Amino acid sequence: MPRVHSRGRQGQAFVIDAVRTPYGRRGGALSSWHPVDLSAEMLSQLVERAGIDGGAVEDVIFGCTTQVGAQACNIARRAVLAAGWPERVPGATVDRHAASSAQAVHWAAQAVMSGAQGLVVAGGVEVMTAVPLGASLSVPSVGKPYGQRLQDRYRGTGGGLVPPGLAAEEVARQWSLDRSQLDKWALESRQRAWRAQRKRPPYMLALPGPAKTTLAADEAVGRSSAAEVSGLPPVYLEGGVVTAANMAAEGDGASALLIASADRADELAVVPIARLVSFATVGTDPLVWPAATVPASKAALDRAGLTANDIDWWEVHESSAVAVRVWLAEMKVSADQVNPTGGALATTAPLGAVGAGLFVTAVSGLLDAGLRRALVCVAAEGGMGTACVLERA
Repeated sequence: MPRVHSRGRQGQAFVIDAVRTPYGRRGGALSSWHPVDLSAEMLSQLVERAGIDGGAVEDVIFGCTTQVGAQACNIARRAVLAAGWPERVPGATVDRHAASSAQAVHWAAQAVMSGAQGLVVAGGVEVMTAVPLGASLSVPSVGKPYGQRLQDRYRGTGGGLVPPGLAAEEVARQWSLDRSQLDKWALESRQRAWRAQRKRPPYMLALPGPAKTTLAADEAVGRSSAAEVSGLPPVYLEGGVVTAANMAAEGDGASALLIASADRADELAVVPIARLVSFATVGTDPLVWPAATVPASKAALDRAGLTANDIDWWEVHESSAVAVRVWLAEMKVSADQVNPTGGALATTAPLGAVGAGLFVTAVSGLLDAGLRRALVCVAAEGGMGTACVLERA
């Protein structure tokens, strides 16, 4: 195998491999998997593909949004142990809502770039069949996550205390996004994903499914008609624009990247496939959090000394069609370059996994198409956005 030449690459972080499980519908093909076991299976397949031993990994950083029940107690560490890796390999779990695993990638890369670590796994998991969104609010005896001062700050405005669908409705109102625009993007996302997954993508792990079947594609991906998408009623507001078709559904899944320094890749005789270039994390008004990808994207580009014209492939988290449409309105790039293989509107959105999952898709897209640079961005509830520029190695 070719060796990695580290000259001129000190202080940089490289992706060695990037994988994800198929995403299952809530209550669907992956619903019988415990989140720890699903994560452990992914970790095992990741290092097997790379041809290294799990004991070579110095840390595992996972995103997970709802850390209660089956996903409580630092799932990253429990996944390491369940995978049979040496007990010396630690793990840490991050919660930045939908951006949790994207943040895990940022922090893993930054640890490698600083020289503190040489080989880190970053990823995330969410099995929303077992632990649905809002499960952390279901035990009132231990208190709610909204203190009085937070409630006082946003009293009368809703602020960060509104559900995601109402935040999407507010963004649509402020940016004058109409129902036809949103339904058009929802339909396009489904068509792109269906075309991309007619054969198994190289990053997609095969998992045992029910009744001795093998799941090797996203369970929800399929054709939809314009009539089916446009015929659904609004979910959150009478006369609103957000529907079950243009809002991402809950799902089950996991994703991960193997990130290394040039020296560590050289030692392990593995070949980098992408380089992580620049990072940004921003805060915005919680009421319009789906728009947080805009300032995050601009900040990541600025830190890399690039403009939008320098990016060939964009991955924008589809928490809703609103999130993509507001990003397009502000960034003014070609929609053809955005989520070319579809997004969460087609695949479902296992919240703890989607951020790293976007990195997986972006890396694969750069390699398959022979492109140079991609940008991955995620908006998260509470008014947060993350973005990262990466380039083909």
